[in-house]
Amino acid sequence: MSKPPYRSATGFTLFELLIVIVIAGILALIAAPGWLTFMNSRRANAGRDQVLQLLRQAQSQAIRSRRSQVVTFETPENELPLVTISGIAQKIDGQVVGATPKNFGLEVVDDDPACPGDAGCVIFNDRGNVSKAGTVINITSPAGEGAKRCVIVETLLGAMRSTSGDDCKAS
Repeated sequence: MSKPPYRSATGFTLFELLIVIVIAGILALIAAPGWLTFMNSRRANAGRDQVLQLLRQAQSQAIRSRRSQVVTFETPENELPLVTISGIAQKIDGQVVGATPKNFGLEVVDDDPACPGDAGCVIFNDRGNVSKAGTVINITSPAGEGAKRCVIVETLLGAMRSTSGDDCKAS
């Protein structure tokens, strides 16, 4: 009596493989909106931090040089928002590689009436103080909607704070 030859049955059947692919696809569809929200939140945080850093840099420069510093905020059409300090412009990209104008929106609310042109601005005097408190710089990702972060110039002494969401209103 000889034994029948033993056939190894390792691996997956085509049906099992298709089931695994379908399950992975469903999980990806469930996770995608949460991932996009997370990424938009991170971009907005990075943009806000960049604006706050530039404002503090301008304030420090005003104190150090004993000259007024004007920080202007512009949102050119189809370009990333620009912050200009002493004629040097920097794009607000949240330090994201490949950032596009759709990634960031910037809006200045209740800025200094002495601002040149239509651009929003914050003006620091030679002591680092501002003439108009309550200026709010809103950063959104994606532009105009989504995650909202802001920097608020709170006091005439130039104290600034960063916040998010519904707290982005002038005090």
